Formats: sequence, C-alpha cells, structure tokens
Amino acid sequence: MSPAQQANARHIDQAKENLGDARDALKSGVDEALEAGAAAASEARAEINEQLEGLMEQGRGMLNQAEDLIRSKPLASFGVAFAAGYLVAALTRRK
Repeated sequence: MSPAQQANARHIDQAKENLGDARDALKSGVDEALEAGAAAASEARAEINEQLEGLMEQGRGMLNQAEDLIRSKPLASFGVAFAAGYLVAALTRRK
C-alpha cells in the first residue's frame, strides 16, 4: 500500500472515530433533554394539580356562601332567580 493510501486509510479511520464520538455526544444530549423535559412536565403537572385543588376549594366556598345566602333570605333569592329566568327567556325568545 502506498503512503498516500495509508494516509487516506488513517483519515477514514479517524473520521469514523470522530463520527462515533459525535453520535455518542448527540445521544447523550438527547437523553439529557428528554430527562429535563420529563422533569419539567412533572413539575408542571404538580403545579397545575395544586392550582386546581385551590380553585376547587374556592368553588366549594362560594357554593357554601350561596347556600347560606339562600337559606337566610329565601324570598329575595326566589325573586332574583325568577327575574333572571324571565330575563333569559326574554332575550332568547324569537319573534
């Protein structure tokens, strides 16, 4: 084998080695990105669940307040409900 062919063979071997190293680095980077994405998704899920629980608790509190108001002033509550129903019916009535 001539010196030029030997040099070409060495360059090809070096290129193969460099490609293998690049592939390993890329795979490692992708794995790290996937792990980071999974961790971020898990944190986001926990945050959303916490906020949802807070909103559910706030909704329960509002329902309890509405129930208390209706129990304390039943006639006024009936009048407001009647007026709201009449208004909705008037707005949705077709001529």
